[in-house]
Amino acid sequence: MPTFPIPAGTKLITTMAGLAVACGLLTACGDKSPAVTYKAWTEGGNLQSVRHDYVDGLNGAVSVPAKVSGATWKTQEDGGHTPRLKVVPTGKGVAHCLLMEGNDRVLDQKKGAAGQPVTCSAQR
Repeated sequence: MPTFPIPAGTKLITTMAGLAVACGLLTACGDKSPAVTYKAWTEGGNLQSVRHDYVDGLNGAVSVPAKVSGATWKTQEDGGHTPRLKVVPTGKGVAHCLLMEGNDRVLDQKKGAAGQPVTCSAQR
């Protein structure tokens, strides 16, 4: 059977199209909504720091420090298979964390001891 040369650009486009279809099929097999709500708050103090893990495309999980000010913080991200949230209060504040799926199902919720960090995590 004769072979025909395929230009490099065509090979690249074909490969990328195949990956896009495969990723789409894999997503369709998983959760309907990969979104996770990450929520942090304190009682009797402010947030000193918040760090959350989420999925960043083909690079996998990423752990990111959040910009915080005041006593509350919240974001919504693709949590992937193992969302995680670490909350550190100022002074003797009591830290809280909450991980919730897009359908309002609580994945994890915790309350820390006075002045101590608290971490929420889940396996999906």
